[in-house]
Amino acid sequence: MYKSFSNYLWTLIRFLRLGGLLLQIHPKSYLRKRGWFLSFTAKRSIDAAKNPIPWWSYGVIDFVEERLKPSLSCLEFGSGGSTVWLAHRIKSVTSIENDPNWAAIVKDFVPENVRLIELAKPENLSDEHVGKEVFDILIVDPLAHRINCAKAGLPFLSETGVVIWDNTDGSDWPEIKALMAEHGFKEISFNGLAPQEVSLSRTTIFYRTENIFGI
Repeated sequence: MYKSFSNYLWTLIRFLRLGGLLLQIHPKSYLRKRGWFLSFTAKRSIDAAKNPIPWWSYGVIDFVEERLKPSLSCLEFGSGGSTVWLAHRIKSVTSIENDPNWAAIVKDFVPENVRLIELAKPENLSDEHVGKEVFDILIVDPLAHRINCAKAGLPFLSETGVVIWDNTDGSDWPEIKALMAEHGFKEISFNGLAPQEVSLSRTTIFYRTENIFGI
């Protein structure tokens, strides 16, 4: 009898087109578990516990998290939720930010193992700003000059380091791919839904044969 009622209920939900409501209230709903509805309402990249998370597709967030180690360091162009999220999982994060207003906000919520560098032109990053430090992860996610930021950051990446490049579904993809291939990188892309977004997003991880993620 229970099975018959359950089948009837599912049929009714489909007939009334209540799929959207079901995704919000069903305990097994993927979007509810990920905190997507909370993120959409808050207009911020957060999880179900309201903690900051990267503004990447959920698939790549999971892939990266499984491979992070407390000993790793990261250099990122573009600060935000990913800065905090990474700082709680690895040794240190050096974040390059060109927007002074946003930098002032970020300073108030990043952990102590984050070094926030304000640089009007991030593409001009040099050892004058970060010294001779070598990083395990390079994140390319600035609002502008993405190619030049990557070129500036690559010299600071270790031989086994990986690059996480967000929003690789734009018109600059051929140039991105060519640049990374020139430096000997292979690629793996993740397409999927991201926090607070309603359309698909793509993030690409670039890696060499020997890499910290063991890809």
